[in-house]
Amino acid sequence: MVRVLLIAYEGRDKDTGKVFDKVEEEEPYAVILGEDALIPGLAEALEEMKEGEEREIELPPEKAFGERKKELIVIIPEKEFRKRGIAPVPGLVIEADGRPGRVLSVSGGRVQVDFNHELAGKTVIYRVKVLAELKEPEEIAEALFRRYMRTKLDGVIFKDGVLEVVYRPSDAKDKNMQKLLYVATLLKTLPDVKEVRITERYIRRGEEKAE
Repeated sequence: MVRVLLIAYEGRDKDTGKVFDKVEEEEPYAVILGEDALIPGLAEALEEMKEGEEREIELPPEKAFGERKKELIVIIPEKEFRKRGIAPVPGLVIEADGRPGRVLSVSGGRVQVDFNHELAGKTVIYRVKVLAELKEPEEIAEALFRRYMRTKLDGVIFKDGVLEVVYRPSDAKDKNMQKLLYVATLLKTLPDVKEVRITERYIRRGEEKAE
């Protein structure tokens, strides 16, 4: 079975000290080693770490967000932006062909856009702590549910290959896609789970306090 870790971390730019990503211990992130798309240096460190261990690691560009590539800085005619009702200005973040980019300059009807990751070419520092290594299906199911659905489970039971999770929807938004991703991840991560059942629980207003 793959390893599932609950981690807290802080990532910052070495040169500026600016924090670009942070996960607090109170709301840890469940990471599946070997399956989740982590930057190489962080993935390598976590493979070596044990429950309760904390490290500060310095990652050069090739172990972090990669080197900057000149071919990812492109010129786009300004009229293409106007067609879409966009007024390009330096610093504007856009998306083209599913890739985020940042406008560098606008001049003479030409717009220069940088499609490199904003941290490409930079050395970054991560302070990461492994809060727990999850091994039981129930605790993995609960941690991954928080990750995908942004809420907690009311209960989880694993018996005879069937994993049943119960939760109270926090809002009326359609989260079918997140549920499908959650179920797919559980079935891929937990070989002993043959079936996943998700039960939505609704309580009459005013009855919550009685619980």
